[in-house]
Amino acid sequence: MKNILIDTSAWVEYFKGNPIVAAMVHDREAHSVYITGPVITELIQGLKTEKEKETFTASLESLPLLKITDQDWFDAGTFGAQLRSKGITVPLADLIIYTVAINNHCSICTLDKHFKAINTALGTEVEIFGF
Repeated sequence: MKNILIDTSAWVEYFKGNPIVAAMVHDREAHSVYITGPVITELIQGLKTEKEKETFTASLESLPLLKITDQDWFDAGTFGAQLRSKGITVPLADLIIYTVAINNHCSICTLDKHFKAINTALGTEVEIFGF
């Protein structure tokens, strides 16, 4: 079974009613879907209506949360330093989301190009996919 950490950009599509993302979120037999703190924070910042808040809360309650460990913070710092040495700057939220995914053996579902750039620059092989 594949573990998938869904990034903020994919959640935005989910809340817009994208059927591909909805099918992935709800198909618990094919894979396990996760969320992590920075994604929650980014999503809360963008919520505008009470309906969005209710939908988000219901979705969040049904998903396992990948907590950020001390090791994740150290690894994210190391990754960030490696990227900067190559002239690449990545937002902190994306850097920690990527690190949590790699440390928890998760693929990342996203529309954000930062994640593929991180993979390429670091020579890592986290599966990054969109829809």
